Amino acid sequence: MTALLRRRLVAIAVLLGAALAGAGAWLVVGHLVTPDGNAAAEKLFALHLPDSDGKTLAFAQWRGKPMVVNFWATWCPPCREEMPLLDRVARANPGIQFVGISVDDKEHVAAFRSANPTSYPLPITGMDISPLAAELGNKAMALPFTVFVSADGTLKKVKLGALKEVELLQLVAAIKPADQELKSAK
Repeated sequence: MTALLRRRLVAIAVLLGAALAGAGAWLVVGHLVTPDGNAAAEKLFALHLPDSDGKTLAFAQWRGKPMVVNFWATWCPPCREEMPLLDRVARANPGIQFVGISVDDKEHVAAFRSANPTSYPLPITGMDISPLAAELGNKAMALPFTVFVSADGTLKKVKLGALKEVELLQLVAAIKPADQELKSAK
């Protein structure tokens, strides 16, 4: 074997070893930081957040109902754009609890709600909700972010970014009870 061939084989072995080590580390670290979605969903039910009227909303009151939890803010254009769609689907499907967690302040949410009434609650929090959003799957820490939880408290789906009607109806169908008809937002 020539010296050149030997160096190439050693270089390939080193690169292959580094790639395998990197992949192994990624898998180990990924598993350590990948949250248990159902444990994170359970944390939703432990939340107590104020709304724009100052009334505290206990998420435990919605245990046993399928939930669509939308993280949004008044300063987020895609969030504001999808709110009418979320509201129409919520009105058409009263057996599914919609909640809009506002990452904002009371005054902005009150002004938004005054101009854009919603049929579902809009509890308010600050950026302190970020660790829970990350546990639920929002690693990018971006808005809007929507979580779909079945009646048994299982995290079924998550969506980062604005929802379109067809997509929202498909995701809601994944959490609706079998005996409940899904109605479109029309």
